[in-house]
Amino acid sequence: MEMMMEMMMEMIMMAVAWGVLIDNDNGNDNADNEGYVTDLSASCPVGGYIFRIHRKVRELCDEPGETCLITRADNPLPIVELPRFRENALSFVSIGDWGCGPYNCALKPDPNHISAGATQKAVAGVMADIAEKTGVQYVLAVGDNFYFHGVQDVYDPLFDSVWRDRFSQASLNVPWFVTLGNHDHYGNPQAQIDYSKAGFDKRWILPNYYYTTVREVGSTGKQVQLVFLDTVILDEGYGRTLLIEKIREGVVQPDALSRYDSRLHIRQKAASEQLQWLEETLAQSAADWLIVVGHYPVYSGGEHGSTFSLVELVKPLLEKYKVDVYISGHDHNHQHLHHNGVQYYVSGNGCLRGSVKPLPMMEFGAVDPGFMLHQVDGDAMTTTWIDMNGRAIYSHTLQQKRSKSD
Repeated sequence: MEMMMEMMMEMIMMAVAWGVLIDNDNGNDNADNEGYVTDLSASCPVGGYIFRIHRKVRELCDEPGETCLITRADNPLPIVELPRFRENALSFVSIGDWGCGPYNCALKPDPNHISAGATQKAVAGVMADIAEKTGVQYVLAVGDNFYFHGVQDVYDPLFDSVWRDRFSQASLNVPWFVTLGNHDHYGNPQAQIDYSKAGFDKRWILPNYYYTTVREVGSTGKQVQLVFLDTVILDEGYGRTLLIEKIREGVVQPDALSRYDSRLHIRQKAASEQLQWLEETLAQSAADWLIVVGHYPVYSGGEHGSTFSLVELVKPLLEKYKVDVYISGHDHNHQHLHHNGVQYYVSGNGCLRGSVKPLPMMEFGAVDPGFMLHQVDGDAMTTTWIDMNGRAIYSHTLQQKRSKSD
């Protein structure tokens, strides 16, 4: 309860501070970042920190769908080079909330959703190009794989129209490690698992609602362990509330609620088992790098905000067992946050644009659709956020903190 109250106070401070834009300056802070012409629109005080809100000229940056970059005041608008191939490195991409094919998202008649299929296609093309140039070895699919109500069975045509037809490039013919999102649970989530087990497409890897895999970093002898969670079953009330919201919006049929409720016993059993499994898995890990992946963010300044249940249940385990990074989606933006030694990377805009506002632990925020590229090279891991136009908009390099004795 005390932890939840602390989070609520942080969110209140954020909301109050955001309403006061100070130090307006349209003069000497222009910069050119790979084609971005920007001006400093405001400095925003949040929780004792000052954030710079950069924007494209003549565009607002606090409204959904607009191009915006948020950095700390002591961190100027970053100039980031596109990643290159690294010999003996482990390279992989992550993409969240990417499930809009050519037609399924147009059910919601606003420009963001009507164009989402074209946006996803553009993101897929850039991702394939970056994957080819950097030697990507696998993909992390961070949930909401099929809008708006998942798939119904293993023969659902969305597997082809949303995924196989759009991500068929040779450079993406690599394993896809899949996580389920809330929209996947509004259909038949077991069908995505069964699709994997039946081997319809060998790339699709989802053996269970939660699972882990260990990958080698070239010939360095170092290992990366990836731990995949189903965060939807960790917060029953939240997922149900979001479903009711989608039914009211008319993008999910009302009978989806009864189907969702009929699987309540499955989710409740899996939730308690998953938490125990998570602690055991993290405690036993001997990997040099430990990364946890889940659809819901722990911390977020996006449209949905931080997930209080994960702050209470998952965050303590991430800190206790020295997890390096928690990767998530759900909010349709890019973010880099950090708290108590754990990095939080958000990339939930594989086809849709949301909004983002600063939090005290935020280093970076943006709303342009895109994905993340991760490169583990010896004792360092560099993550680069790339937009749908193929521009690198931010990067962060993390030094290894774990040792075999941990």
